[in-house]
Amino acid sequence: MNALDKFAAAGRSGAPLHDEVLIDAHGHFGHGPDFPLIRPTAEALIASMDRTGIRLTAVSAIPAIFGDAEHGNQIVSAALREHPDRIFGYNVVDVGYPDRIQRQLERGLAQGFRGLKVWSYGARSGLPYNHPNYDRVFAFADEHRLPVLAHVFGPELDELEGHIRRRPGARWLLAHIGSADLEKYIRFAREFPTAYVELCLSVCQRGLVEHLVAAGIEDKVIWGSDAVFLNQASQLGRVLFAQIPVEAKRKILGLNARKVLGLAG
Repeated sequence: MNALDKFAAAGRSGAPLHDEVLIDAHGHFGHGPDFPLIRPTAEALIASMDRTGIRLTAVSAIPAIFGDAEHGNQIVSAALREHPDRIFGYNVVDVGYPDRIQRQLERGLAQGFRGLKVWSYGARSGLPYNHPNYDRVFAFADEHRLPVLAHVFGPELDELEGHIRRRPGARWLLAHIGSADLEKYIRFAREFPTAYVELCLSVCQRGLVEHLVAAGIEDKVIWGSDAVFLNQASQLGRVLFAQIPVEAKRKILGLNARKVLGLAG
């Protein structure tokens, strides 16, 4: 570790990194059906961001990804109005109901959502990414040049590959690298200019961040926490203490996300 590594020093001291660009590309709020979450609100998330120095968190609502897109998107829409400089919204659509898809996509864009969140087997529909109902969703992302955060635990990469090839206007964040099929994730990041890999994971392999940098894809790695399921600080520590160059940490913690989310410099 570099003796001048301000990121590791901040991690040891608990000091926020307000003078760096820290962007959490994978967050949530709202209550979920599986287990209780303590204060899963925009206000609690922003308090966590302030403690660590995170400038922006990109979120989808937990009710939306578990099947109630209408209600969940309303939660995020309210947060976008109240905290426009701190929250980036991922729109979620009811892919199991094709008559709703276009309306929900257009409404989300009008409400200030700047990306899409998809979860093939977690949401109510349980449809794979190569199901025809997803065609309209990904065509919309392609047309409007939106980032798509896709929940992936390895096998779903095969379902997404055709869309990534056909939809070069969309930017793809492949979530939870390290969950399975690690080298396939890396291949996607190398092969497709618009494919990025995202880090959040509850069971994290030692040395994963170092492995990705050694593989030559530091420009394609995006940091995310999976808050409020997981703690932003603990997920941040995986990069703060990684044995990689300081400039690689800057890219992973925010500069890469600024590019893929289409944010101003």
